[in-house]
Amino acid sequence: MQEDEYLSYSQHVRELIHFVNEVMATGERNEQSWIPFFEYGQEFGYLMGSRNMTLEMVLELGTMFHETIFTHIMRNYPLSHEEQEAFGRMLYLSAKINTYMNRMVLGFHAWQEAKINRMIVQERNQILEQLPFSVTIYDQEGRLQFANDLAIKSTKLTREEVIGMTRAELRVRDSRSQEPDGTWRKVMAGEPVKLRTEMTSEEDGLLLIEKEMIPLLDEAGAVTGSMTIVYPAVSEKERLYNLHKQFSFVLNSMNSGLLILNQDFSLTAYNKKAEEIFGLSAEQVLGTSVLELYQRYTEKDMSHSKLYSAMKRGLPIRSLEYSITLNGRGLTIRIDGNPIKNAHGVPVGYILIIDDQTELLAMREAMMRNEKFALIGQFAAGIAHEIRNPLTTVFGFLQLFASRSVQPDNFHDLTVKLLIPELDRANTILSDFLMVSRPQAPQRQLVDTQTFLIDVLRLVESESNLRGVMLEVDAPSDLPSLHLDVQQMKQVFLNLCKNAFDVTPPGGKLVLRVKVEASIVNFEVIDEGPGILAEDLSHIFEPFYTTKEHGTGLGLPISHRIIEGHGGMLTVRSTEGVGTIFVIGIPFAQ
Repeated sequence: MQEDEYLSYSQHVRELIHFVNEVMATGERNEQSWIPFFEYGQEFGYLMGSRNMTLEMVLELGTMFHETIFTHIMRNYPLSHEEQEAFGRMLYLSAKINTYMNRMVLGFHAWQEAKINRMIVQERNQILEQLPFSVTIYDQEGRLQFANDLAIKSTKLTREEVIGMTRAELRVRDSRSQEPDGTWRKVMAGEPVKLRTEMTSEEDGLLLIEKEMIPLLDEAGAVTGSMTIVYPAVSEKERLYNLHKQFSFVLNSMNSGLLILNQDFSLTAYNKKAEEIFGLSAEQVLGTSVLELYQRYTEKDMSHSKLYSAMKRGLPIRSLEYSITLNGRGLTIRIDGNPIKNAHGVPVGYILIIDDQTELLAMREAMMRNEKFALIGQFAAGIAHEIRNPLTTVFGFLQLFASRSVQPDNFHDLTVKLLIPELDRANTILSDFLMVSRPQAPQRQLVDTQTFLIDVLRLVESESNLRGVMLEVDAPSDLPSLHLDVQQMKQVFLNLCKNAFDVTPPGGKLVLRVKVEASIVNFEVIDEGPGILAEDLSHIFEPFYTTKEHGTGLGLPISHRIIEGHGGMLTVRSTEGVGTIFVIGIPFAQ
């Protein structure tokens, strides 16, 4: 790491420790304030990737960083029973530091992806540079995007001058660029064009120049540009000999595995990198169909795979991932490929480029593990925060009782009115938490939907009258039956209606609307509250996320899990100042 980079990161660490001190001192949880730190952590991970550090080194650095922060916290903020709040803040900070570490790994991963993309471009350019003929690539507007050395040499300009020039400008520089009118329009319409032109050389006299213009297609088959190949003026035999010689050298210099298949999908070329990736020599595979090889070494049928389907139809392949086992070794590969077409555009073979993704997959799994640890930290922080209040009450009562400040005559009343409700609240929070983290499978049975809806209305009518909120029902009379766990679904409706009552002013209206669309019954709970802020809307189904002063933040996550267990969806739409609509969609058998 360079000196200026080290100084910048040291300053960043000091600022982060200062921010951690503020959180520990005030308890304020401003999520927006973490964003600059996370972004810097991702940039630093990218920087470490560019310095050729391994994933293990990045994870080790992240662990050291985590330990440094928490050693600082423990040294400066010792715990005692009067400072119970500090424990929750520490758990909160643990979750955030884990997220920070994940962003470092994400940045490192971004560098690896960028490195792979650069290697692909470099390998393509390397192949095209080594070919013994002129190669140019144009975009849809006819501007030059790439030219190998042989193509640039014929223009008598530098690479910087040539790139970006139009085809019309290049014709003035290179007599080999001449072509009949309408040729470019044919290529842009997806038609390959092969031309033969004559030119006179002072040294060699009359020469015959062969040129191919090949349309470049995207995954949807749309033309995105053109590749033009101009062959040197030599005999066909000499041209093929030079091509074979150069092509073999290029194949074995590539950092990706390359397979060339003929029309029957038998291997005709197989480079050294492919041998390293698969652990199979060229002698073992050349001349054999890829279908037979796949069956032989994986004991699986390839004829129904996406890879075989694309090759059979002559379609390009982009970033297709396969996980296979060869000779007891697990392997994850990424496959890119293009059909080989003749002069008439008919596929006569296929080129496959293979990249080993096994190490990259391991890096992704490491990042997912860190994300799980961060989630555990967030859950633990939420549980500690919610249970602390009832435990504090119980602890205070027991202290008073131990100091004989509570009269024996009052013990029974205080136990019934204070201790038992507080302990019951803690038990409810734990039960809700277990429902979110380890939900019970619904005990579903066929239920008359109309009867179920009537039962739900009976449950919420008294609360509606008590709150002074008008309850309106809009439902068709011929609702289809549903497979429901009645108790779980009633809990969902009670949670949503209670939230609606909490935000609807007296005299307002709560609407329960039922719609049948395709094979889904949609239950809508519509309130006339102030709506949900945009920054809160994306977090409302996260455990312990709440905007209520005394809310636990578990009602909506529990409801979401229950609906998912029924194979349905719980969605929300909200407009500030207008109200909120929660939609429960439950599928039914037609």
